[in-house]
Order: sequence, then C-alpha cells, then structure tokens
Amino acid sequence: MDPPGESRRSGRLEPRRLVAAGLSVLALVLTLVGCFFPLFRTDHRFAFDTSEQNMLVFVQSAWDTIVEQPRQPAFKTSTSPVGIPLLIAATLLLSAAIVSTRLAGRHRPGASDRWVTTIAAVFLAGVVSCVATLGAGSQLGDDVKATLTLEAGMWALLAAVVAAVAAAVMSHRVEEDESPMSADPGLADMPTPKDGVSITVLPPEPQPGPPDYSAFAPPPDPGAKERD
Repeated sequence: MDPPGESRRSGRLEPRRLVAAGLSVLALVLTLVGCFFPLFRTDHRFAFDTSEQNMLVFVQSAWDTIVEQPRQPAFKTSTSPVGIPLLIAATLLLSAAIVSTRLAGRHRPGASDRWVTTIAAVFLAGVVSCVATLGAGSQLGDDVKATLTLEAGMWALLAAVVAAVAAAVMSHRVEEDESPMSADPGLADMPTPKDGVSITVLPPEPQPGPPDYSAFAPPPDPGAKERD
C-alpha cells in the first residue's frame, strides 16, 4: 500500500519524469566525460619572440596541467583538483535520475524529485563556473600573449549544465492529473447517464409497514407532540 499523503501508482508512466530522468543520465555521462578529458589549451607566446620554438602550451584537465614546450619533454604540474566536485555533481545527477525513475508511475507533483534534480543542476552549474574561472586566469604576464582554446572536456561540461537545467525544469512541470471517479468507492457502482455526467442518487428511505391491529401488537409510538 502507498503511504498516506502520496498518490497511488497507475499503469501509465509520467512522461515528464521519464524525460527528467533521461536528461539527468545525459548530464551524468557528460560530466564524467568532462572529468577525464582536457578542459583548456592555452598557448603562450612571448612578445619579443613569436616563433614556435619559444611557445609554451598548457593543457589543463580536471586533475592536473600538462606543460608542453618544443624540443622539451612534457611534464605535469599540480592544479586545483576540480575533478572531486565534478564527481560529487555526478553522484547528485545519478540520485536525481533514480528518484525520477522511481516516481515515474505517480501522476502528482512530488517534492523529492524536484529538490534532488534542482540541487544537482545548481551544484553542477556552480562547479562548472569555477572551472571556467580557472581557465581564464592562466596568464604568465603582460609580455606574454595567451590564446585560450576550449577542449572536449569543457564543451562536455557546458552541455551537461544545459541537460541538468532542462531536467530540473521538466521535474517542475509535473502536474497533478484529475483523479478518476472510479477511485471513489461511493461512485464506483453508479450508472452513468446518456449525457455522460454521473449524478448522485440517494437510495429511497424505508417506508413503514401496515399497522398491526392484533391483540398482541405493541402500542403505537406516540408522535412528537404527544411526548411533549
């Protein structure tokens, strides 16, 4: 039995919750792609020498930064581990997908799927905003010209934010369906007129039987005026 205060499950699934669950899964996959693919590529060229030999290339990911220089082996440097909050956002998106799928059989607005989906979308948007500021702040000085290029990981994160926001919007668009009349046990066995509108018909009141004039009959019940 369903707990009190919650709508009963029906055989028809709520399409908006299914769409919200699918968008949450899509945002989850894109977030994981952003965790393990490069986010930014920054080419640093010195103002006094614009040749390729003196160019520095920084390839930044969610976990580290790779520095590339011509005729030199590439090496990694530590950076802010933005992959950890991205994994937390992926966990929230997974929770949103599970909750929306479990509630897909209910046709009334629920607070749980709305809250989880909205929190996941807001958290992911905040993390991606912080990641974007990290890419914009990689400057070496005024004499160095930097060219920033968005890589596959950052594009995946931006698409994940769009999918997560769309999932939150769809979860808030779940509307309460009108309850069928068959759900009311008092109206379940009522005949439907030809015009299609059910009318409540009360049963007739019991009529008193014929008076008994035998010698053993109880005396008649006096009226209200006689009792007063």
